[in-house]
Amino acid sequence: MQEEHGFVWQAMLETIDVVLAGKRVLDAGCNRGGFLRLLADRRDIAEGFGYDPASGAVEDARRLVGDRQLHFETASTVPAGWGGFDVAFSHEVLYLLHDLSAHAAAIFGALDPGGVYYAVMGVHTRSPLMVEWHAANKQELHLPELRDIEEVVGTFRAAGFEASAARLAMRFVPTGGHGHHDRSQLLDWLDYYYDQKLLLRFGR
Repeated sequence: MQEEHGFVWQAMLETIDVVLAGKRVLDAGCNRGGFLRLLADRRDIAEGFGYDPASGAVEDARRLVGDRQLHFETASTVPAGWGGFDVAFSHEVLYLLHDLSAHAAAIFGALDPGGVYYAVMGVHTRSPLMVEWHAANKQELHLPELRDIEEVVGTFRAAGFEASAARLAMRFVPTGGHGHHDRSQLLDWLDYYYDQKLLLRFGR
């Protein structure tokens, strides 16, 4: 498990309102596959599919599958032939996408009717630390303009989704990494994780 995200993954699982056991799950921007391995090991999903544009991360994900029913592809959108998912997830992927409408349409098409897409998003215009981070990294990382949450929700509603939002059921936040070593910013980071890092729920 990628421990630096473990506390966020736990908060995601404590916030969602579906039972994952026996479900087919899609992870958009799966990185090294840690979240899907967690779902296979602890939530008894039937099958998991993850895609990510980083081929090295996908190679790691495949290497770590073991005997779990997990499948990974190097791709920047839902791979051709993938569909029929009950639930989809992404964690801090939406802010990276230049064409959010295309992503919303692709996820909508990949979900079965009644399916749900949960997207964690903390990098947005109402997130002071992320506004600062985005400004410093926009050029180097070729990021799109920073979006506000209302714009994101509107894009998914236009694609046919019903939209709602929650704050994550966050417990303890590790104080290492993420700039937390700057003690003057610890309360700012707690505000970020408790108030500004949202779980968006898009229902098909």
